[in-house]
Amino acid sequence: MLKIDHDFHVHTFLSSCCSDERQLPVNIIPVVKKLGIERIGFTDHLWANPEYTPHDFYLPQTEKQIELLREKLHGVNPDGVKIYVGCEAEMIAPGKFGILPALAESLDFVVLATDHFHFKGFVEQPPTDSDHDIAAHMLKFFRAGARCKLATILAHPCFPLGYIDRYDAIIATITDSEFLDSFHVAAESGVALEITVSFLRDPVKNRFFSLETPVRVLSLAKQAGCKFVFGSDSHTLERLGRIHELEYFIRTVGLTESDIHPFAKS
Repeated sequence: MLKIDHDFHVHTFLSSCCSDERQLPVNIIPVVKKLGIERIGFTDHLWANPEYTPHDFYLPQTEKQIELLREKLHGVNPDGVKIYVGCEAEMIAPGKFGILPALAESLDFVVLATDHFHFKGFVEQPPTDSDHDIAAHMLKFFRAGARCKLATILAHPCFPLGYIDRYDAIIATITDSEFLDSFHVAAESGVALEITVSFLRDPVKNRFFSLETPVRVLSLAKQAGCKFVFGSDSHTLERLGRIHELEYFIRTVGLTESDIHPFAKS
């Protein structure tokens, strides 16, 4: 079976949403080493586009985040783990991003979130609250993110944050054909799709949905020729260990080494 040997979505205490002071590279590296992770990507949240006023959440998370992360990495013993310095960038509407090309090109990779609809009043919202309109809005964002040339990886694809209590119903309104059309855009653009721990039900965050829903999404993405990477989206040392729970999707979707994006092997 395909082995999970990388994690390209790891936050540190530099992210405003991370309250665990232990979540720093010096503590993270030994944990992922024990998990058999050979490549790790740090993805603290960042806003670095002065053209748009950021949400309050992003005010302390400027371009200086990258400098601070590099300082935290200084002197850390990688112990055989290859370290990548990236970020999780925001998309507030098609064509409107929290990162500019020059900074994106200076990083090892960029994880782009195209479905942070929980940022109401900041990220463009669906025209109505119907499941169908939320789904269509989400796919519009997905396609724009796939085409933007800023992203290496699209974070938690087609996982509409802010509406996760309706995840099953929203995804059910999307036909296979509509999904395939959108996933073909990602495949042709060469962007990786993240297989995320967020796709697993989480009783702590009160996220309950059918696992058949993300399985359907990933199966159609595979059918369209998309390539994948794995990400824990960890904000705590404990969540890092959940990366191996994603083996469920390897088995269920039938993923092989050929389905993994070349970036994850570099």
